Amino acid sequence: MQKASEALLQIADGDRQALFAKKKLESLPAKRAKIRKAVDRIESQVAQVNKKAADLKMQVKMRERLIEVEKEKVTSANQRMMEVSNQKEYVATQKEVDTATRTIKKVEDQILELDEFMEPLDMETSELSGQLAEATKQFEADDQVFKVEERESKEAIEKAVATKEALRSAIDDDTWLKYENLMKRGLVPGAVQISEPFCNGCAASLLAQVYNEIIRAGHGECSSCRRLLFYVAPEVVEEPVVVKKKRTTKKAAAKAST
Repeated sequence: MQKASEALLQIADGDRQALFAKKKLESLPAKRAKIRKAVDRIESQVAQVNKKAADLKMQVKMRERLIEVEKEKVTSANQRMMEVSNQKEYVATQKEVDTATRTIKKVEDQILELDEFMEPLDMETSELSGQLAEATKQFEADDQVFKVEERESKEAIEKAVATKEALRSAIDDDTWLKYENLMKRGLVPGAVQISEPFCNGCAASLLAQVYNEIIRAGHGECSSCRRLLFYVAPEVVEEPVVVKKKRTTKKAAAKAST
């Protein structure tokens, strides 16, 4: 029974550590999100600037395409001008050239205006890129702590699983079934040691009769939470022996001095 008790207590301790590790893992995303606020804020600003820049580039591209179309009109009109047979056709063709040329000039001016908008956006992008690099560097440094927590938590969970697989055979089926039912109820750890008349799981006091029975048998159950309890005798702490000095009377002191 001693071997089974030790095995179950070891498994229970592993399950307790695994539960604590799982809670840590669940809390990490929120912790990371908190220290990522600066990075997220700057990334949002970069995205907005990039969108403005992309919109401007699209407008420039559309105007450049319009210029190409108008230039093609000019080329076509010039070719036709060489083939006109009367003054009326010449004037009409020249008008097409003039209209296309004015359009080209107007659109080129618009492109220049758009380029003026692009310059401050490029400067802002450069500045934000520097800020983002610094914020990312700081986040990665702060995140190292959480990476360690994550690794240690995963290791604790893996260790608990390995411990359970290694020690399960040392525990009888009835005891194991009780332990598993406690786990399903969320009572972790499901088995604890006691040295005093109260449960180390739920902190409920144990009746004297129940406690005495646990002492005699070496194990039992909490009458409140039903956890499996295993008795361990409390360590006896020896109090240091204090040697009292004899009090010297005035008469004895006077005699000693003579």
